[in-house]
Amino acid sequence: MILSNTARNRIGMPIVGFGTYQLSKEQAEFSVKEAILAGFRHVDSSEIYRNEEGTGKGIKAAGISREQLFITTKLYPLSKVPKIMSKNHQQTIDTLKNQLVQLQLDYVDLYLIHAPLSALRLEQWAALEELNKLGLAKHIGVSNYNISTLKEITDAGLTIPEVNQIEFHPLCTHVELTNYMNKNAIAPIAYSSLAPLSTWRADKKQENDLDHIKRDCQLITKQIADRFHVSEAKILLRWALQRGYAVLSRSSKPDRIRENLELFDFEIPESDMKRLNHLNQNQPLAWANSGINPMEAPPIQ
Repeated sequence: MILSNTARNRIGMPIVGFGTYQLSKEQAEFSVKEAILAGFRHVDSSEIYRNEEGTGKGIKAAGISREQLFITTKLYPLSKVPKIMSKNHQQTIDTLKNQLVQLQLDYVDLYLIHAPLSALRLEQWAALEELNKLGLAKHIGVSNYNISTLKEITDAGLTIPEVNQIEFHPLCTHVELTNYMNKNAIAPIAYSSLAPLSTWRADKKQENDLDHIKRDCQLITKQIADRFHVSEAKILLRWALQRGYAVLSRSSKPDRIRENLELFDFEIPESDMKRLNHLNQNQPLAWANSGINPMEAPPIQ
């Protein structure tokens, strides 16, 4: 598969992006600036990360023209004021407008519904369509949607999402969902690509011990990494790229930020791709500690 560091997916998004999850405002400001200066042109954020003010400062401090950047952010579908409740159409519109103020931007290139956790998700999607028409979001999509919740949108006569961002790594490949997205021209984006590694979120206590299902993946990933003299993280990111997914990486360390962008000077052979592909257990890891399955949707109101 021919891939380059200038490659973009079908909506013009750079296929390697810089994520900001779990970064403080200060870390986001520093890391986003470093990432853009290192060559990243896609930055991925979210309302729920609570660091968009720092992300916006980092974008501005990097001094790169807006036209060269692709900025993604997400709507968290629930509100905690005054109690946990779904955001309606107008609240969805207002949320992005507030995010744009924090990001110091006139528009985002991609706006996603973070998960189908709301019974008002069709109303929220209609609001994203309006945001697109207003020019506040150049492209719109979803995250953590399965085939059923994607079909809800088209069954309601609404436009099909351009993107679906989902957890994707050798232990969780969403075979049927990936095929459905490919058939319907929904661009796939992988998050938590490094979840199988022993170092992934090692500083965060996991209530559910899932280390036992990672061992084979860690062994095979290390074998391939040693042969190519690259990190195991690079193998997992490159594997997802060769599977047709855009990927996200995150770090607050400048050396690691630069390293995570260097994914285009080697290719995983088909034999090793098959070894990694065969590890699939349909086992998500990213939300395990929260007790939430983001792809389990409540009934539509």
